[in-house]
Amino acid sequence: MRTIYKRELDHNYLILQQEEFRDHYQVGMLISNKIPGLLECALSRIDKEAGFYYEITSRQNLRLVLERRHLKAAELHALLEQLLLTARSCEEHLLDTEQLLLNPDYIYLDPDRWEFSFCFFPFYDAAGENELLKLSEYLLDRLDKQDADAVALGYEFYRMAGEENASLEQVLSKWKEENGSRKETEAFETKTKTKTETEKETPQSAGRGETIFLKKASGLTLRSENSAYSSMEITADNFLIGKKKDAVDGWIKARGISRIHGKISKENGIYYLMDLNSTNGTFLNGGRLEVNEKARIRQGDVVGFADVKYVVDLSGDLLYNKKDIENMAC
Repeated sequence: MRTIYKRELDHNYLILQQEEFRDHYQVGMLISNKIPGLLECALSRIDKEAGFYYEITSRQNLRLVLERRHLKAAELHALLEQLLLTARSCEEHLLDTEQLLLNPDYIYLDPDRWEFSFCFFPFYDAAGENELLKLSEYLLDRLDKQDADAVALGYEFYRMAGEENASLEQVLSKWKEENGSRKETEAFETKTKTKTETEKETPQSAGRGETIFLKKASGLTLRSENSAYSSMEITADNFLIGKKKDAVDGWIKARGISRIHGKISKENGIYYLMDLNSTNGTFLNGGRLEVNEKARIRQGDVVGFADVKYVVDLSGDLLYNKKDIENMAC
């Protein structure tokens, strides 16, 4: 199984490629139906090779969403509840649930509504591995340890997933029976908060009478080309950018910006720009990056998130006015 990502017009796709394709019932069922809980899928064939195109537009994978936050009890409950409903949908359509991809990289969700879509690949072979146990171990590591209910729920699910010869449906059905009375998911829904006057962005231009400070930048700085948007000082190895304020490190409140839009990472002293399945694109010197494409960035490069542009500054010495420092995104 080879994984690539592709953008076509206004749609983004996760593509799983199968070199030796053979047609069978599950393939036809997957591509001919909109199955609740599964990512919509289309098939493209060239000779013996086939590509399964999964629609992921406006969704993010679970690993990315949990990169800088931890799971609450209601969020974990919602994930397992929707996985159970998806497993039942698979059964109704005679699909083998062992071919659900439970790796967090292939579990997609709407970060605002916390609604999940799972990837079913008809040719997936786990080779005897307990994929559900691996998922439970990953979720344990991402629990909010201050949430006692989350910890209890996570460890209970981990215990069930480790039971010998237990199928996905058996584990989740048993979990549902024992946890069905838990409080439902109103706590996990991210609700838009009323913005106060203090949260409004302040223009960055230094007007007459404002104090100017000389600030030494210790990492990479994205210097905004528009005074309506704050510059961003990036000192962490991974820095998420988007408009969902509680899910990113660099917040851009602008039309066209996706909730989790792009990422800047540092590897062995080199900085890279990556598009994270954004709707309106991430750009480097005018060229649009493919979905999940990673490109090196250098001094003086221009990076863009939709229509919002920044200049890369690695010089270390930058001038900021007082308001700019207060609004710095990092």
